[in-house]
Amino acid sequence: MLGRALIRTFLSPTVPVAACTTQVAGVHHHKEAGDMKRFTGVARSNKAKANRNTHVNEKLFRRMRGRKTLLVELPEDSAREREADMSPGEMRTELLKRGLNPYKEAQPRVWNEAQVTFQSIYGIADPYVPPETPASFTDVNNKFDEVKQRLQHKFYNWRMGTNRIRKKQGFEKFDVKTFCAKAEDIYVRAHKAMEARDKKEMYRCITEYAFAKMWPDVENGSVRFELVSIVEPSRVVAVRCFDNPPKSGNDIAQITVRMHTRQKLALYDRFGGLLLGSEDEEKDVVEYVVFENHIAVVDGEWRLHGKIYPKWIEPKQGQHITHQLTAKEAEGQVAEAKALPLRTTEKLEEAKKEKEAADSQ
Repeated sequence: MLGRALIRTFLSPTVPVAACTTQVAGVHHHKEAGDMKRFTGVARSNKAKANRNTHVNEKLFRRMRGRKTLLVELPEDSAREREADMSPGEMRTELLKRGLNPYKEAQPRVWNEAQVTFQSIYGIADPYVPPETPASFTDVNNKFDEVKQRLQHKFYNWRMGTNRIRKKQGFEKFDVKTFCAKAEDIYVRAHKAMEARDKKEMYRCITEYAFAKMWPDVENGSVRFELVSIVEPSRVVAVRCFDNPPKSGNDIAQITVRMHTRQKLALYDRFGGLLLGSEDEEKDVVEYVVFENHIAVVDGEWRLHGKIYPKWIEPKQGQHITHQLTAKEAEGQVAEAKALPLRTTEKLEEAKKEKEAADSQ
């Protein structure tokens, strides 16, 4: 047999013959060709010695190999379908049969439903906006991070923005400098359509993502809008282009425009009560408006998509909760002129208090 060491020495009384030695084989590989289990390593040809695809010392590492195996109980698809069609009472009975408390251990069913469209994305690709006031040179760490973010932001504007948009058919001559006038026109048309409650015009000017946010204000009340003037020329601060779903070629472009305008905006509830703003008072508004276009198709149009609110932007005016006064309350009202403290004075007093608190500590 080849499994043993065969040493045969042929001796002759007259002529000496050299010894013939055969190499030792610990596993019977010659028998594995006819036995598929041995050939694949399922069955061992010699249980006392190592076989292929196994460790040399099998008894020592058997327990360690057993720890690597993790048994997971996966419910069958038929069981899931059956549970989905169960009524609450049937589900309660099924959980009690399994020994589970349906009021503590079982989680309630949750449905996450969202509208899916391929011509728009529900969100803003890059909400970062470069700060208008640069950081001080005294703070080296913040200044270095700010410069790094600005350079990275400009590179992405070209690499993932204008350069990618110009590769699409119909956008070969796209220029951000001429886009601002179009963005202002879309902005005004969108608010006028919202004021007139014209759904068709709104869908031409705003995306589905913006419509879900703007339509409740019109449906449950009314809006009055008027653009008085443009204080500063609008400028593009961010350009992004991406495909949705990823690696599908369905490219969607988003452009963020900084708009500084003087406008009148008033929001009323369904009873005619003023909630926000005023029809007579003009206000300077600085907004970062995002416009979107489905550039994967030739007939794609730029539409208002949303707004970005950086940290340095002043917060919005709160809602005015109004109610009608009774005759007795109207008589008790006394008109007295009071001097309102200036915002600058309040800030100085707050800074003084913080400095005194810091010195006391």
